[in-house]
Amino acid sequence: MQKIDYATLSAQGADAYQASDKAWWACDKSERHQAVAKIVKALSQYDSKRETQYQISTRLYGNTNIMGLNGLSYAKITSVQNALKDRITYNVVQSAVDTVVAKIAKNKPRPLFLTSGGDYKIQRKAKKLNKFIDGLFYENHAYDLGTLVFRDAAVFGDGFIHVFEHYGRVAFERVLPSEMYVDWVESFYGKPRQLHRVKNVDRQVLLNLFPEKADAIRNCSGASSDLVGTYQNVADQITVVESWHLPSGPEATDGLHTINITTANLFEEEYTKDYFPFAKMSWCPRMYGWWGQGAAEQLQNIQLEINKILWIIQRSMHLSGTFKVLIENGSSIVTEKLNNDIGSIIHYNGTKPEYVVPPIVPAEYYSQFERLKQLAYEQVGVSQLSAASTKPAGLNSGKALREYNDIESDRFNTIGKSYEKLFLDLAKIAIGCAKEIYTREGSYEVKVPGKKFIESIDWGQIDLHEDDYVMQMFPVSSLPNTPEGRLQTVQEYMQAGIISPRAGRRLLDFPDLDQIEDLANSQEDYLHQILEKIVDDGEFTPPDPFDDLGLAQELSLEYYTRAKLQGVEEDKLELLRRFNDQVLVLMQKSMPPAPEMGMGAPQAAPAAPPVSDLIPNVPGVA
Repeated sequence: MQKIDYATLSAQGADAYQASDKAWWACDKSERHQAVAKIVKALSQYDSKRETQYQISTRLYGNTNIMGLNGLSYAKITSVQNALKDRITYNVVQSAVDTVVAKIAKNKPRPLFLTSGGDYKIQRKAKKLNKFIDGLFYENHAYDLGTLVFRDAAVFGDGFIHVFEHYGRVAFERVLPSEMYVDWVESFYGKPRQLHRVKNVDRQVLLNLFPEKADAIRNCSGASSDLVGTYQNVADQITVVESWHLPSGPEATDGLHTINITTANLFEEEYTKDYFPFAKMSWCPRMYGWWGQGAAEQLQNIQLEINKILWIIQRSMHLSGTFKVLIENGSSIVTEKLNNDIGSIIHYNGTKPEYVVPPIVPAEYYSQFERLKQLAYEQVGVSQLSAASTKPAGLNSGKALREYNDIESDRFNTIGKSYEKLFLDLAKIAIGCAKEIYTREGSYEVKVPGKKFIESIDWGQIDLHEDDYVMQMFPVSSLPNTPEGRLQTVQEYMQAGIISPRAGRRLLDFPDLDQIEDLANSQEDYLHQILEKIVDDGEFTPPDPFDDLGLAQELSLEYYTRAKLQGVEEDKLELLRRFNDQVLVLMQKSMPPAPEMGMGAPQAAPAAPPVSDLIPNVPGVA
C-alpha cells in the first residue's frame, strides 16, 4: 500500500478516494494510523458546515463570541470594555432550552428487565439484573450525565455518552458531538458502519495507558491548532483518533476497534458487536442522515430578529431617551438657567423656551418583540409561563395544574421517548462491557445503594443471556411533582378504591414525612424482607408475636401462590407453608377468650366506623 501524505491531503486530490484507502480496517497494521488520519481529515472537510452550525448554536445558547469548538474558545469571557459596547439581547434560545431540560431531564428513567417466559430462577436473576444496572448508573452518575447530554441534544441536535472500560471498571463519559465523525453517504439511512472520535488527550495519560508505545507518543507533535486554537496552552496534549468498524455480518471478521495518533497505532482489537459503544439522543432527527437538528438551530432566525429589534430599541433610547429644549434663534435666554434646580427662575427676551419629550420607541417594536418571544416558545413547545416558573392565572387546584402540565407535556412526547431510549441503550452497552470484564477477570461486582444499606451484586449471580430478558423503561414516578397535585391524585385513587389508604400513604412520599413513612411501613417492609429471603435464599425467619399477624398471613399466602406459579423449589415452598402455619398458631394464641354471655344480657351495638374528611368514601379512616 502506498504511503499517505495526509498533511497535504486535498478533497480533490487524485489519490484521495481510492478503494484501498477507504477500507482502513483492512490495511496493514503498520499503516493503520496513516489511513485513519486520511479518512478523518476527509470527513472533517465534508463536515465543515456541521461544525460551523455547532459554533453558531453554542454562541446563541451561551450569548458569547465563540470562534471555535475548543476549550479556549468555550471559556473565553468578553472583556469589560467590550461588554459595555455589546448590544443588549433577550436570550430566548437559552431560556427555552433550559425550560425543556428542567421539565424533561428531571425524570430518572429506570430500565426494567423482564423475563420472557422464564422460570423462577431466570426471574430471580432478572431481579438482580435490575439492581445491577442501578449500581452501574449510581457508580457513574448516569442521571447527571443524562441531563448534560439532554442539553447537548437541545443545543447541538445530538448528545452522546461513551461506555468504555477504565482500569477494569465500566465507565461513562459525556462526548461532544463535534468530536464525532461518520460518513454522510454511508449514514444516509441513519445506520453508519464506521465511526471516528477525535479527542485531545494528555501526553502523560497516554504514556501510562500505552507504555509499550512510549517512543511514538513522545515523538508525536502536540494537538493541532484547529482543535486547540493559537493560544499557547500549558497542557501537553496529543490528538487521538479512536475508530470503530462494525462487522459486516454475524460470521464476518472485519469488525475493528482501533486507537491511533499521528505517529503510530496505539491499540486495536477485533470488534464483534453490532452497535457502537455510544448511547445517543437526538433532539429532532432529520429526514435523512445520522445527525439531528437542535432547538438552537430551529430558533436561530427568531433569535437574530429579536437581537435586531432590541438593538433598535437600545439605539432609540440612547438617541431620544431624554427631553429636548426648543429655543428660538435670536432669543435672549441664559442657558445656564436650564438646569435641574428646584424653583429656578429663567429670564428671557423674545419667545420662551419650550420643553419637548419626543416619543422614544414606536409601540410596534415592543409588540413585535413580544410576538417573536411567543413564536420562539411555541416553536420549542413551552409556554412563557413555564419559562418564567409562573403558575397560570385561575389554575389553583391540583387537578387543574395536572391537566395543564399534561397538555404541555404532550408536546415533548417524542423527545421524552428519545430521552428514555438513551438510558435503555446505555444499560445495554454497559451490560455488554461488564460481561466482557467478567469473562476476563472472573468477577465484576457493583454496589447498589438502598435506603438503609448497600448491597453488593456480582455478575456471576446473574449471567443472563440476552434472549432470556427484554428491557422496558420504568418511570420513577408518574405522580405530579407539586404537593397539591400529588395529594389530589392520591385522594382520587383512594376514593375510587384503586389503592388502599395504606398504599396512598406510601405514594404521598413527602420529604418531610420520611421518618413517619419509614415507621408506618416498617411492618410491611420487614415482612417482605423475610419472605423474600425464604424464596430467594431458603433462609427461614419465624414470625414474631409482635408482628402484624393479619398482614403476615396475607403476604405469606401471596408469596406462596406466586412461588408455585414460578416453579420455586419444594423445600422453599415448605418453608412458606411452615411460616403461614406458625402465623396461624400465633393468631389463635392472641385471640381473647370468648366472654360468657348470661341469659338476657344486653348486646352492645357496634360503633360506626369513623369517616375521614380527606377520604369521605373510604370508611375506617380517622
